[in-house]
Amino acid sequence: MSKCKNSEEASVLFWNWLLAHTKLTPKNAALHNIYQQDSAAVFYDLNGDGRREILGTHYATATTGMGDCLLYILEYDETKKLKYKKISENLYFDVTLPVEILEDKNAGFSKIKVFSNKDTEYKIFSFDRKKDMYFYKK
Repeated sequence: MSKCKNSEEASVLFWNWLLAHTKLTPKNAALHNIYQQDSAAVFYDLNGDGRREILGTHYATATTGMGDCLLYILEYDETKKLKYKKISENLYFDVTLPVEILEDKNAGFSKIKVFSNKDTEYKIFSFDRKKDMYFYKK
């Protein structure tokens, strides 16, 4: 897997999507201690179609006491007003540990390995064509 650094462009697109998704304005988000500077996102073409998906998180999504945050995976979609749609169930991960994009694929999309709780516990998420999203299957 190649290493990705936080992209300002991806982070802005993710932030705008997150505001629309939660139906908040920046001013109302601030009332809940949700700020744009706490967004982090990267572009990565997960399915080799030449369009970069966005993998993003916001530190306000951390689960109380667990330290894990939500990882959102967004796919470009010209039919949507904001041009991106969520293609992942709730993927919780430890932001201090790497998110690995694996060479192994399912339905044409790279599998994603995330770590949780600052230990060796990890989950691998695969894309399901019928659900049109990434999911974790035990």
